Amino acid sequence: MNTQATTESAQAEMVLTRHCALVDCGQEVRRGQTIATANVPDRGDIHAPFAGKVVHVDPYRIRLEREEGETVAPASLDGLEGAELGKRLAELGADLQVADTVDFLILNAVDAEPSEHSRRQLLAAHAETLRAGALALARVYGSSSTTMAVPAGAQNPLDDTETTVIQGGYPAGLDQLVAKTVTGREAPGNAVVVGLETAYHVGRIIQTGLPILETMVTVGETGRIVSLGTPVGELVAEQGATIHDGDRIVLGGVLRGTAAASPGQGVDRATRSVAVVANPAPVAVDAACVGCGECVRRCPARLDPAMITSYAEFGQYDKARAEHVDACFECGLCGYFCIARRPMLQYIRLAKTELARSAAQNGEERQQ
Repeated sequence: MNTQATTESAQAEMVLTRHCALVDCGQEVRRGQTIATANVPDRGDIHAPFAGKVVHVDPYRIRLEREEGETVAPASLDGLEGAELGKRLAELGADLQVADTVDFLILNAVDAEPSEHSRRQLLAAHAETLRAGALALARVYGSSSTTMAVPAGAQNPLDDTETTVIQGGYPAGLDQLVAKTVTGREAPGNAVVVGLETAYHVGRIIQTGLPILETMVTVGETGRIVSLGTPVGELVAEQGATIHDGDRIVLGGVLRGTAAASPGQGVDRATRSVAVVANPAPVAVDAACVGCGECVRRCPARLDPAMITSYAEFGQYDKARAEHVDACFECGLCGYFCIARRPMLQYIRLAKTELARSAAQNGEERQQ
């Protein structure tokens, strides 16, 4: 695997996920200018990856065209600590969990799915940036120890952090299972697991003073540091692949990833890999559960995915919550083994989204 920079795209599409746009169509923007602000505490703001003009804005995306222009002045983070530093990093684009008491800061360097290689490549090629990010994250959370979880056979390039080797195959590298391996406890309340891409993003902020404008993405076996907003179709084309009718571009692995709305959809901070799933491929259908129990046997969280997804299918989200849908860490194994090909993971994500929406609305009503 080799790490290389991608060609610069003339356009960028910035996906808005719980963000509010701050720009209007036709507006000129500088490189690094804040163009959308997060409306939830664990998301960072979004910035223009290059100087240019806003050509489209809607509730779901902002499209930019590259033009000659300036870059924003680097920010100073000197003297900031704890929550104040975390807030400033979020304003510069870092996606950071909110936590009160953190004893264990865990950097997860294990790629979530076998088809992803971005974290392993960050380990191999960006040690200094990761070190800067790890130090800053320790200051944000005030943790007493920092541990890096690495896959078997990989080396920890940060000499001043502890190392935990994660053995076994998928889903051993998911955050919840990594936390259990490191701390010995399920769902430890005093631990924060941070993906290695986030440590890289924070490190880039510390090194440059600029917002997050790039990320590591793997396409096939090739790692690329690409500008945020780069259309995923361009990344696929650079690999020599051809997209046919019925194919799907999947952002992330095939078990947990999401299908791109179009080849023009841009890479965001959470995009670790881009893959093409060729047609024909198994397609999820709205079939009834056959009661085989395979999803229950395979669930590493020891839940009843059949019951949870049945409630979600018919909008009974409170009953899905009673079945502990929030304890699901979305490994996707239930859908993979479902012989009826039900969209199990999608139903679970639907239930979580609707429960979160309801909680937000109830909070607003109480404030009024």
